[in-house]
Amino acid sequence: MDSFRSVLTIIEQHQSFAISTHVNPDGDAIGSELALFLILKKLGKTVRIFNTDVVPDKYQFLPKWETIENAEASVAFRPEILVVVDASSRERIGPFLSKCLIPTHAVVNIDHHQTAEEFGDYNIIIPSASSTAEIIYNLIESANYEIDEACALCLYTGLMFDTGCFRYSNADADTHRIAANLIDIGNFAPDEIYRNVYEHVSLGKIRLLGQTLRTLELTPDGKIAWVLVTQKMFKDTKTTFDDVEGFVNQIQAIESVEVAICVCELPDGNSKISLRSEGSVDVAKLAAEFDGGGHERASGCRINLPYTSAIATLVESAKRRIKTI
Repeated sequence: MDSFRSVLTIIEQHQSFAISTHVNPDGDAIGSELALFLILKKLGKTVRIFNTDVVPDKYQFLPKWETIENAEASVAFRPEILVVVDASSRERIGPFLSKCLIPTHAVVNIDHHQTAEEFGDYNIIIPSASSTAEIIYNLIESANYEIDEACALCLYTGLMFDTGCFRYSNADADTHRIAANLIDIGNFAPDEIYRNVYEHVSLGKIRLLGQTLRTLELTPDGKIAWVLVTQKMFKDTKTTFDDVEGFVNQIQAIESVEVAICVCELPDGNSKISLRSEGSVDVAKLAAEFDGGGHERASGCRINLPYTSAIATLVESAKRRIKTI
């Protein structure tokens, strides 16, 4: 691919790199940036990772996670190249980094979201890819760079997370072949990676899930379901936004539900939204109505409304989309 060749040329021609990803980073975001970090270091490059939000505990088994620095640490570093991974827009890396982390030469944008913007000087955007980790794997392979055990573990984690443990429709035959190759290289047990990401759950998260499910509501036809997480619930259970991950999938599993919505109350009174679809409704387009984005079946956004208004607005929008099916 021309975009691969252009980015590999940039890598060969420059020495200093910064890497960043979207706010509230997930397994694909963290796995992708750490894999790229490891490759660039092996090539003898100067490279640092700056994220707006901290690495969640469940990803702290990944090699070199501790090298990820906070946004303010980027002030004294002017890289030649900034590589942004898994972020559908420049603003998604956070207000501070999007304005202050400025490279001297170019921005490289690597993403797989169908709503991705071409904000980079060089863009590798492949919506058909299962994950950004898959794109980076193919980029590395196309250059014949060596993938070592640490890099394989990072890439596999990204692949596993964004395919829902290979349950989603984006996990095609190529994805499974890549996963198998990474397991061979990395010499790790897939079930151990699964347990690290999904089964090390705090008591607080279980209590938060219980409180959240008590807020469950559905439209009369059962096609739209939503739950609410308030600031009081976070305080009562001593939990954070990281603990909400996966809650929306619980209600998506209800057999009649076509659109599932999880609304989190933000400290400023506005709302953070997670959306899931069983396939008939494109929730990436739904999220885009509110300047969000993501995938056809899994997306998110932030709405500058209190949760009661946000829920009402989202439900009405989802109803309109279901009517057009």
